[in-house]
Amino acid sequence: MPDEAGLRPRGTDDTTPGEARGGTRPEEFRRHMVVVGNDALTQRLAGDLAKLYQERVVVVVPEPGQEHGPQLLELHQESGPISVIAGRRPDEATLRQAGVAAADALAIVLDDDQAVTAAALTARSINPHVRLALRVHSGALGKRLRRLLDRPDAPTTVASASETAAPALVSSALPDQERVIAVNNGTCTVVSRDLPEGAERLLPGPDIPIAVLTEAEGVLLPDPETWRPPTDERVTVVRLRHHQESATPQGPPLWARVMAVVRAFVSRKLQVAAAALSVVVALLTVLTWQLTGTDLGRSLYLVLLDLSSAGNPAFGQPVARQVLQIVTMFTGMLILGLVAAIVLDSVGAVRPADGTRRVRRTLNNHILLIGIGSAGTAVVSRLVDMRRQVVVVERNPGARNLAAVRARGVPVVLGEFTSDAVWQAARGDRASAVMALTNNDSANLQAVLFARERRPDVPVVLRLFDEGFARTVYKALREAHPNSRTRSRSVSYLAAPAFAAAMMGRRVLAAIPARREILLLAEVTVAEGDALAERTVTEAFAPGDWRVVAVRSAGRGQHFDWSPEATRTLHAEDRVVVVATRAGLGRLLRRADTPPADTPPADERASDEQSAGGRTSDGRPVVPAQADASAATPVGSVGSVNPASST
Repeated sequence: MPDEAGLRPRGTDDTTPGEARGGTRPEEFRRHMVVVGNDALTQRLAGDLAKLYQERVVVVVPEPGQEHGPQLLELHQESGPISVIAGRRPDEATLRQAGVAAADALAIVLDDDQAVTAAALTARSINPHVRLALRVHSGALGKRLRRLLDRPDAPTTVASASETAAPALVSSALPDQERVIAVNNGTCTVVSRDLPEGAERLLPGPDIPIAVLTEAEGVLLPDPETWRPPTDERVTVVRLRHHQESATPQGPPLWARVMAVVRAFVSRKLQVAAAALSVVVALLTVLTWQLTGTDLGRSLYLVLLDLSSAGNPAFGQPVARQVLQIVTMFTGMLILGLVAAIVLDSVGAVRPADGTRRVRRTLNNHILLIGIGSAGTAVVSRLVDMRRQVVVVERNPGARNLAAVRARGVPVVLGEFTSDAVWQAARGDRASAVMALTNNDSANLQAVLFARERRPDVPVVLRLFDEGFARTVYKALREAHPNSRTRSRSVSYLAAPAFAAAMMGRRVLAAIPARREILLLAEVTVAEGDALAERTVTEAFAPGDWRVVAVRSAGRGQHFDWSPEATRTLHAEDRVVVVATRAGLGRLLRRADTPPADTPPADERASDEQSAGGRTSDGRPVVPAQADASAATPVGSVGSVNPASST
């Protein structure tokens, strides 16, 4: 492969397909990581590995002219931490050229499950010891791949970027809904509460403070001993609360199980009809009891006879009793129709073949979601699991996930969201929030602006990638609608830390949004000589970077101690759960022998400080209020990047 002096200007680059830009030879790759992909997640992941984890990265870009291909090519710097191989699919020759045989980890984040599977199998045959992080949309395929490729010395992590980001996206739309995270031997809840007026410090308690937010700024992982609240400002404290799992968990009560069976066979409309007729029967029973003077049991018996038209005319009875008998007989006819409808509905005879469900005229307080790509579908599934009402707007009648969304019983309105007819059909005037989750920044912005024109007070969540664009959008929307909630999220920004941690041999349990930044709940193994080894829990706390919240000693069971003593010493091979910022987790997981990164130019340092929101006097990261639009973080030290507008 010929050497090159450096990157040529756009339009004059004659690098042949498959050639590594900058002339990096395969034999030069040692102790590096490989990322294969073509989209925003590839760009974020490569940037995080190089900038936060100080790793050398080789990026394979199969289609340099599509998606984020041009931006990925710009990641390369001569003698820098990132090299790019462009223009070839990830077959055996390309993976060998990228140095997979000597790589520590490989991430394959293509959008095609079949291509991911083929590349993963090839990579495992080339290097049986490489750690694999795979992006797979199909849950069933992902489980089989993990069982097939996982090795004790070379773990395989299979995840979907959309599924990883969905909880944080939902939290943005439902700020009052406590976030529940399933963890070892229990669950964790993210709780937000206002600091009581007059409090001079963070109040002690079993919950762990992970962020404090004010109208002006936010401080991540504050030190409870030194942090003091600002005067005359409302302060919201975000805490992490662990709930121990019951030793003998109880199942749902009998009535709940019976209702679950009923819901499985009978649609909601028929359930409502049955309940209404039951009320009518009860009312008829009471009236019969009052008119005839018999007991309630006999009155019910007479009503049931009348319902079944079993004769027994009320000769010689008062007129009121005779009228009641006629009404009861007609009610019986309605019940017969209801029984027939239930039977037909249970076999699907009266349901639309395509699963179409109309938006109810009385629907209100629902989530209005625009776009059912992979991210939108994942969010819809999570909202349905939470029993939240959701209406989807999709302009493409042939969308890949349309059938899956309708199968969950979610009503879908087809058409352009910026149409008044679609807005009215989706009951936008009564929605509790609007989520614009298409893969196009401009389309998402247009949808949000349209929603704010119709309802200036509606909370909005929009999916954006470009950092500068996100800041500009947030500032403009905040100035125009200061009392309305606006949030911006990027799927790649939320998902990249989980893939990066997997490549480092660690596991991210959850991403917790805090303004434009995110906090990561991660499981880490203490290594000899790292920032945690031979330190107490208190000494291992790095305000603004990471905090140890649970400990499991090496070789002592599977359960973590979620209330470790402050004086407990951490030893090598202990497992700990930490809450960390993206940068903090990167520093914590860097290899002990990683050389320090070159100091970036002054303009890049300034850009990084601005994107991080600055720091307090004691080094803790500060998240400005205008930085709520948490869309992107420039890769800074790995080159000048102009992100594209899709995520």
